[in-house]
Amino acid sequence: MKQNFKIFLIALLIGAISSYFFAYKFDNTITALAKNSYVTYFYIGTYNTLESARNKQTNYPDSLILNDNGIYKVVIGIYSNNDTIALMSSFFKDQGLTFETSTLKVPNNYLKTTTSYENLIKTSDTSLYPSINKSILNVFSTYIT
Repeated sequence: MKQNFKIFLIALLIGAISSYFFAYKFDNTITALAKNSYVTYFYIGTYNTLESARNKQTNYPDSLILNDNGIYKVVIGIYSNNDTIALMSSFFKDQGLTFETSTLKVPNNYLKTTTSYENLIKTSDTSLYPSINKSILNVFSTYIT
């Protein structure tokens, strides 16, 4: 009886240590799948027709058009990290742009793809923001088509 109890305690200890290790040392995919993945996007106009949105988009070549239930928005940036959102908001204001923000639910793999771009924004000079932003918009365009 004592032999079985010792084996049980050893197995319990090994299980507790390994579950702690896997839960806190690795990316927990169960938690990641359960999280709601939202991004904040910046847009410069909303239009009822696609043609009107395309006309506005000609003034902003690095933008894209998002169809939001029949309302077309000209999007100039999409970010998930709060620090990046604040930096880009300041950047767009410095550029003299008048914009609005809204949130959108996206797949988790989109966030994994764009995290490195957002880290670049946080560590780069403002002169590189437009090219990094264009890369983020290119990635996002593959998710909305």
